[in-house]
Amino acid sequence: MKISFSEIEALLPGYLSGDVSDKDRAMIDDWRSESPDNEAFYLESMKSWQALTLLNEMEQFNSFEALKKVNAKISQPQSAKWWITIQRVAAILLLPLLIYSGYLTFQNETKVIPQEQVMMQTISSRQGMVTQFALADGTKVWLNSGSELQFPTRFAGNKREVMLKGEAFFEVTKNEKLPFRVNTNELKVEVLGTSFNVVSFDDETQSEVVLVTGKVALSSEKGPIVKEYGNMIPGQRAIYEKEIQKVTTREVDVAKYIAWRDGNLIFQDDSMEDVVKRLSRWFNVEITISDPEINNYIYKATFRNENLVQVLNLLKLSAPIDYRITDRKALTSGDFTKQKVFLMKKKS
Repeated sequence: MKISFSEIEALLPGYLSGDVSDKDRAMIDDWRSESPDNEAFYLESMKSWQALTLLNEMEQFNSFEALKKVNAKISQPQSAKWWITIQRVAAILLLPLLIYSGYLTFQNETKVIPQEQVMMQTISSRQGMVTQFALADGTKVWLNSGSELQFPTRFAGNKREVMLKGEAFFEVTKNEKLPFRVNTNELKVEVLGTSFNVVSFDDETQSEVVLVTGKVALSSEKGPIVKEYGNMIPGQRAIYEKEIQKVTTREVDVAKYIAWRDGNLIFQDDSMEDVVKRLSRWFNVEITISDPEINNYIYKATFRNENLVQVLNLLKLSAPIDYRITDRKALTSGDFTKQKVFLMKKKS
């Protein structure tokens, strides 16, 4: 069925925000694949949507209606010149937003770039938030709290490559001619078309990959040392130890490791050390365990949309612990310190 431009214009805001039916999503996907011009229009709309999301955080205006106006302007003659102007305005708005809020961000060049060059874009997910978006090839990405993904606005050459800092879940669009590669600080994950979760924070000693569907190949690069670790199969979790460049793999319940996409935290026989690590990142707080014995406690719980205090109170019910929260302190720079939480054994 042929879809009109007005229908596409009406569906794009929901498609970009993730609030669209499977039928309408498939319709947009088919339209994008019909011609290079359609795909180019979609990419410009995606950039506009990301800029409007930033403005929406600051001004709380109707970004759905605004995107329709943006698309109408893009479709007019001399739209390239107008688009450069929009990018410059967005860049001016972006700088203070980066400094003070850490909201979803993007970085674009404001000059016309030759066709053979590729423009890089960076999206960051602020603390306590999950950011969902699509790459140029249709690959879906969920970016977890405090994470960052750098990627090209279009994929060129013989590979699709992105750079991850933090945690992300990928549903990769299959393309046997163009492998998809996730680069972290050391660990490299290469796939054709599959779904998987990657965790790699620069300040942690381990990285991990959990494979949901398909197949992935793991390798690492540490200075001149390059190692290959073979393939994973669905249902496996691979832990990469950065210090010794070693990978260990075991079968797991993958639901536990991808529940964060829906705002859930699942703990299944996890040590307090692991619980604290995940809670610290999710709530952007600094949690200190005052009594070493607490590290040996094992937890099994599921949290859905609870705030930090609610989570801590639930932990108190399942183990003999108590907690103390200190207020954030203002710094001379105008920023604030992280909120601190101290865990200790409950007094008898």
